[in-house]
Amino acid sequence: MMTVQKNTPTPTREAMERQLQQRVAAGIRLVSEGTDRYRVLTPFQLDDGDHLSIVLRREGDKWSFADEAHTYMHLSYDIELSELHKETRQKTISDALAMFGVDDRDGELVIGVSNNDYGGSLLSFVQALLKISDVSFLSRERATINGRRA
Repeated sequence: MMTVQKNTPTPTREAMERQLQQRVAAGIRLVSEGTDRYRVLTPFQLDDGDHLSIVLRREGDKWSFADEAHTYMHLSYDIELSELHKETRQKTISDALAMFGVDDRDGELVIGVSNNDYGGSLLSFVQALLKISDVSFLSRERATINGRRA
């Protein structure tokens, strides 16, 4: 997991939000949910219209973005969780985690903020969550190859 350099002053909520808006999307908002914890509101949506569930929180002297296991929970609406760890789905998930530097902590997806680059970390996190959510298109009920079930 990437970490924030020590002895770096913590930016204000407004400074973090401004950086996220400039780097990722103007529609991003941070809503305080207590000390050093923010709900990250983004314009990014899953295929059913639900917005990504993301929090920004401090863990010790580090900041990270987390989905609090929402991504896998959302996938479980269409796919048994045990099926996520088989064949093509597992490879898609593993590749996305590795490509974007995201950790899977027993179902909670997390990416650390490195060098106060909140925007870059959020962008990588969003890309990973969207790529992982694409495994729903691999469900046997939906996927076909050349007119035949996959």
